[in-house]
Amino acid sequence: MQHQESIRFTTLDEFAQYLENLGKGQLDFTAYPIAGEPESFHYDGVEQIVTRQPDGKTFDNVEDFLRYAFQCDPEGYANTEYVDVKVQS
Repeated sequence: MQHQESIRFTTLDEFAQYLENLGKGQLDFTAYPIAGEPESFHYDGVEQIVTRQPDGKTFDNVEDFLRYAFQCDPEGYANTEYVDVKVQS
């Protein structure tokens, strides 16, 4: 069995910094929120776009994705304390 790296992000900024540090890399990952079902995503560092798999929904920008992942309200306040991420590639 292949080991998957698991990372816990407690703030939007932490998660944003992680994606920024990937540079122009690609990343497939699953996000596990406190509430709700885990979802799989693909991050394209060249385009700086996050796509939800398998339906192909693309977020307008990384900030919109982070607000979605942290279940933010319209003012941008997170409704969840953390998001666990398992890296698949």
